[in-house]
Amino acid sequence: MKLLSLLLGLFLFALPLHAETPWSAAKIIRSETGRIERLLYRADTPELAADIQSRLDRMAAAVPALDADAVNAALTDYAAAAAAGAQIEAARHRQLLWTATMTAARDRALAAIDAGDAQAASDWLTIRDYARASGDTAAALAVQALGQATLDPAAAHETVASELLTVAASELRLALTRARDDAAAGHKVQYSGDLGRIEGLAAYLGPNLANHLGTEGSAAFRAALAQAATDPAALDQIGAMLSGYAPVTLSPEETLRRARLLRRFIALVWEEYKDGVRNGEISQPMEYHEAVLFRDRAAMILGDLAPQMADPAQAAQLAELLASMKTRMTAREDGVEPLVTEALALIDTSFGEEVSAGGYAAAVDALPAALDELQLMAQAGDWPGAELKRLEAYSWFDPDIEQQLVPRAPSMALRLEARFWEGSASRPGLGTLIARQQPVAEEIAGIKADLIEARARIEATVSPVGAALQSAGIVFREGLEAVLIIAALLAALRAEGLPPGRFRRPVTGGVVLALIGSFALWAAARWIFSLSTLAREAIEGWTALIAAAVLVWMVLGLTASGGHVAAFRARLAGVATPWTVAMLAFLVVFREGFETVLFYEALLASTAPGPVLIGLLAGGAAALAAGWLVLASGRKLPLRLFFRVTSILLAVLAVMLVGAGIRGLQTAALVSATPVSWFPDRDWLQLWFGLFPVAEPLAAQALVLLILALPWLWRHRPGAASGLAAKRG
Repeated sequence: MKLLSLLLGLFLFALPLHAETPWSAAKIIRSETGRIERLLYRADTPELAADIQSRLDRMAAAVPALDADAVNAALTDYAAAAAAGAQIEAARHRQLLWTATMTAARDRALAAIDAGDAQAASDWLTIRDYARASGDTAAALAVQALGQATLDPAAAHETVASELLTVAASELRLALTRARDDAAAGHKVQYSGDLGRIEGLAAYLGPNLANHLGTEGSAAFRAALAQAATDPAALDQIGAMLSGYAPVTLSPEETLRRARLLRRFIALVWEEYKDGVRNGEISQPMEYHEAVLFRDRAAMILGDLAPQMADPAQAAQLAELLASMKTRMTAREDGVEPLVTEALALIDTSFGEEVSAGGYAAAVDALPAALDELQLMAQAGDWPGAELKRLEAYSWFDPDIEQQLVPRAPSMALRLEARFWEGSASRPGLGTLIARQQPVAEEIAGIKADLIEARARIEATVSPVGAALQSAGIVFREGLEAVLIIAALLAALRAEGLPPGRFRRPVTGGVVLALIGSFALWAAARWIFSLSTLAREAIEGWTALIAAAVLVWMVLGLTASGGHVAAFRARLAGVATPWTVAMLAFLVVFREGFETVLFYEALLASTAPGPVLIGLLAGGAAALAAGWLVLASGRKLPLRLFFRVTSILLAVLAVMLVGAGIRGLQTAALVSATPVSWFPDRDWLQLWFGLFPVAEPLAAQALVLLILALPWLWRHRPGAASGLAAKRG
């Protein structure tokens, strides 16, 4: 133990005892107070006291970067409690220290905004609590606009201040809920921390909360908070005081957006709970956990919306329904579905029919919250929970955000998707970091920055020409592969002496059925059943692999010839039948059809239909022209050369299908992903050729190439030519 303490002391001594930036100082405060809180659970020893003191010294060296007297005072109180081993008091002062840090950062950020210094404002704005129940990017976007001189300081100040106050009020209600739960469970240390957080957030809200409570109400609030230290029943009095509190009045647009998110979360409660609980037992822990999480988030959003609702009785009824859901879900009882149905109907009555339309707006609100909770779980060492949260965060990105982004910036969508999963060899993604149990904060910050840029791309005004180009790009990119496969196959069959007319009807039938199937799946997923993001990725992946298997089988049948391969070719002579050609046409079109429908749905949500239709026709014509060129070239090239060209093209397309298929299964979390550094990480290789810098799809593609090359290798093996000549002689 002494050796371990000595080594730890040397390690801490080697660390810099100062923080160069406010953010690094805040990070030191947050991480070291968390470690000290865990250390205080251990038995008191001289080594433990030395460890705690070394961490307190590190915080003391970091605090000057924040340049705030209130933070210094809060650290002094915290250090006294921690050094004395007063676990309960340390938990309270830890929260007071963090809220004092956030208050200082907010004041500096707003002062920088008033001075027009967007960079300084952005630096200070990183020190804050992020919204868990609604969007947390409005402030960042406002500061970004200030730096670009598209927003004046006064407007930016109002946007940032409003968001910070709203988040603090939401966190105050959450701390109150946690205090009730911890009091009921007898968790004294956590309960003290909850009370400290309530106290600190009330100070953060300052005059805004005081104006709501009034002079007498503020005094009653302080008295109730002091009483709660020994009597948790006082929490009900605090809750009553905060029941109608809203720091800012939400705009009609913001109210509608949050109402949509509230409705979506409540609907998801039953979607997850019905699969997570069977006969009073948890059958699928992940679904049950998600149902509880969605209910808790809905309750938080209702706390933001309740003061804005015209009818307080409806707000109270919604709160009662959510409370009943919690009771039944905790006991794992039936009866959750009727509560969800009643709550959804009440939301529609309160906010209007348009509240049922969510999609992108709801995802923009929910995704940052999911990422923040993921980071908290990772920091707490809850890696299974962090993995579940990663999948939830990805489900908000795809389809809602990704579908909006792909028509406008496909490369950016591809990079963002990889960041949720394996990332790259040089920059691991969230999936890899969680699997390795490594810190995720830096990657989450990068994803959030990319999401801000993605929102700017998505929400930018699109001209008619731009809409037409985006539309053309969708159908050309998604349809080119299918058109080339069908065209090259028909050309190869013609070069083999088979009449193309024999396969026109099967090809047409397969394409028509695929289009019908794509629209049918889209309609069913929209109105009949829920198709999860991972299920959709799995469908696309398996479809691509089946299509690749059919294509490889047909290519082998077309290219096998001569000598000892003659018997093999005879067995494959019946491969190119109208049925197999029709099946291949169906698979290659259906694979991308459903996703293409979703892309066009997203594009039409923000652009006029005229330019979109023009782009669709132009892009489709361009893809068909590429196929026609393949067919027409057969009339000019020598037959043997043309057959070789089409066979190579079909082989390349088979490799592309395999890469896309394996990648789809990886995105569906069915196959592991291992990034490699030796293969180039290029967006165009991934978008157009299905070549990803990931070991599993590359290995599968190499295997396909080897299989396709076997007939040629067999024919050119040593002695094959002389053996064939002797046999003929």
